[in-house]
Amino acid sequence: MFESIKRSRGRRLRDTTTALILSGMLFSGAVALVAPSTASAGGASNTFTFKGAYSGTLKLTPSSFNCSYGKTYSGKGFLVTLSHMKGTITGAGTGAWAMSAYPTKKGTTHVGAANVQSLTDSSFQSNGTPIISFLEKSGSVTYEGSTGSINMTVEYHAVGSTTYGKVATVTGSWNCGS
Repeated sequence: MFESIKRSRGRRLRDTTTALILSGMLFSGAVALVAPSTASAGGASNTFTFKGAYSGTLKLTPSSFNCSYGKTYSGKGFLVTLSHMKGTITGAGTGAWAMSAYPTKKGTTHVGAANVQSLTDSSFQSNGTPIISFLEKSGSVTYEGSTGSINMTVEYHAVGSTTYGKVATVTGSWNCGS
């Protein structure tokens, strides 16, 4: 009985958190990851690593607030939001980062060049000033529910401007628990 109450509370918190993040993304006009955690696909879970024009490592401390995942509101895909990641990406700053990914199915989904007007683009976003976003260019997202991984090429973008930068490769995985 208490287990179902805990699960219900966790879902409600996840849904509220997702709604807040999506509202912020709608305001900025793009779906973005708020400060991604970085690591290699074969590396530590909850770590994301940037290599290339931008480099660094971001780490996620999983909790029901920092890790949300499940079906999208339309039910036509999935949404993974990892927030409050800590670390530094050289050339893009430090602070809290987040990641949002929209795999269309369980398993591996290949991503293409971002359409910044779409709510189904995967990205990373900082919580700094200016807000820095890394938008998907190519690669893949593997989604298995509470766990998954990414291996993407991303492009730097200063949100709210026409400033775009160089590209980097980001790899990593998450485990939000069961």
